[in-house]
Amino acid sequence: MTPIALVAFDLDDTLYPERAFIRSGFRAVSDYLQRERLVRRPLWPDLEAGFEAGVRDHAFDRALAAAGVTPTRPLIQTLVEIYRTRRLPDGRTTLDIRLYEDADRALTDLRRAGLRLGLVSDGPLAAQEAKVRALDLESRLDALLLTDAWGADFWKPNPRAFAEMARRLSVEPHACLYVADNPEKDFDGPAAAGWAPSVRVRRPDGLYRDVRPGGGADRAGAAPPALAATIADLGGLAAVLDRLSRA
Repeated sequence: MTPIALVAFDLDDTLYPERAFIRSGFRAVSDYLQRERLVRRPLWPDLEAGFEAGVRDHAFDRALAAAGVTPTRPLIQTLVEIYRTRRLPDGRTTLDIRLYEDADRALTDLRRAGLRLGLVSDGPLAAQEAKVRALDLESRLDALLLTDAWGADFWKPNPRAFAEMARRLSVEPHACLYVADNPEKDFDGPAAAGWAPSVRVRRPDGLYRDVRPGGGADRAGAAPPALAATIADLGGLAAVLDRLSRA
């Protein structure tokens, strides 16, 4: 097998804990509502409890209604903007997220080893750009592809970002490796683009820790995507790369 020359990473729950972004977003929204005297008590406990219970749609509408506030469209739009970007109406921004320690070390070690490094991440563009800035990833990676820049049709598992990553960094697809956490969508795209089998990072606090490879049995006829390995954190990535280079 050709040695791996490019390692690209997913962002959420791969390089940093996604729950940290979610929780800080709920607190930013809650603080704004209290500062504007729209609510009398913090709403972030309700928002966090709802999220952990599986509430994903209209979370702000539900929390406001429970607090006796009419969730108007302009207000919801403001709250969504604050949640995604941490940009307040007065122009101030606040987003406190950090790389996992093992991710910080892995990026440094892989760079020293001479590998090209990239990022392929889905999600609303404003939110992903805010995360990239907060984590200072532009200074540590060779190429960053946020798929929402092309529109939601090009989110994973669409292979466009993986083909573009290999082309942009002039690396043959079979020498490219993707590291990500969500088997429902993360691994079909690189496989379709001709990349080497991917690596799944299955963190204890990951939102998709319990998702089965292949997206589960309900995807009729879908074969599980090829995985080179499953690791608990990025501290195990060097051993996988060494094994792949010797295969």
